[in-house]
Amino acid sequence: MRWDQSPRYLMLASFAAAFASAGAALAAIWDHAGYNVGAGLLALLSPVLAWRAWNLTRHRRLEGIQRSQLVLRLRQLPPVDLRIVAVPDREAVGFARQLRDAFVEAGWPATGVYRALPAHTGHTGLFLSVRDTNTPPPAAQYLLLALGEFGLQAVRSASVKLSDANALELLVGLRRTAE
Repeated sequence: MRWDQSPRYLMLASFAAAFASAGAALAAIWDHAGYNVGAGLLALLSPVLAWRAWNLTRHRRLEGIQRSQLVLRLRQLPPVDLRIVAVPDREAVGFARQLRDAFVEAGWPATGVYRALPAHTGHTGLFLSVRDTNTPPPAAQYLLLALGEFGLQAVRSASVKLSDANALELLVGLRRTAE
């Protein structure tokens, strides 16, 4: 991971820029007025870095140990056709791509990321769809449990678009927000 994708490093850089700004402003008192320009630029940089860190913490990410453990767990399950769909939201599409990449790495025949139907654009969270909810394939329950082991709670739903009774569809909705 690059430093500009880690909220922790961005917050540290924000604090460092704030302290350097204060130091440059103090140095300008005794030495040279040009330090004020540097202090002003560093003062502007600090909130930009803090905003980027805050923005990154609002995105769901599948990385590091969680991702590698999920891939190992998925390799233990029998692979089934999986179609990945996301609502038209940049955060949801990015998370759907990360999930798709994990499934593909685990050897699952995952396809997508497809645009969700307009009726699904307001959905939040993850939805695992089967063709018939009365007789879902066993893989659906296994996958629901496996995702839940890693904090990815999914709700079972139905999708008539699935051609095969054993195929699954994973809908990535908007990120849930605390209320």
